[in-house]
Amino acid sequence: MTTKDLLTYKDLKDLPKEGRYEVVEGRLIEMSPAGGWHSRAVAKITERLIRSLEDTKKGYVLAGELGLLIKKEPLTLRASDIAFYSKEKLSHIPKGFLHEPPDLVVEVIAEETSMEYFEEKLRDYINFGVGRMVFVDLIKRLVLVVDEERRISVHSFEEEVEVYKGVKWKFSEILEVV
Repeated sequence: MTTKDLLTYKDLKDLPKEGRYEVVEGRLIEMSPAGGWHSRAVAKITERLIRSLEDTKKGYVLAGELGLLIKKEPLTLRASDIAFYSKEKLSHIPKGFLHEPPDLVVEVIAEETSMEYFEEKLRDYINFGVGRMVFVDLIKRLVLVVDEERRISVHSFEEEVEVYKGVKWKFSEILEVV
């Protein structure tokens, strides 16, 4: 496999085992390691989601750059910060990348993310069929929500945000350190 070749589904087994990356339209995109703010925010949001959704037996919360197989040809493999799958959608947690769209994806933005990257990732999640998407911008202290009907809303950290069906928070209360 050379860097000139577009990656396909057959190349999944040959992808690097180490490092952070995504594959977008067959191209391997390396990502830098997460910083302190990003890591802390992912941990706190994951903790709150586990208490709100997993501990109540509604499904599974998965975190840590979960591989979502968006498309096989050309290969598109996105790494989500946090995902939630209802038990109706996912009866057990598979070992490898997930082929089913989650009910919820949460992405944390802690450094300058290009608008192009953000738009591409949002488009991929929508086309994949992710139910609800929540993008948490730590720099601007804003939360962008794309709901199941594809309505977009933007909230400050001080506002109560419906993260998932019946689960509402003020991000200022859980991300006080950031």
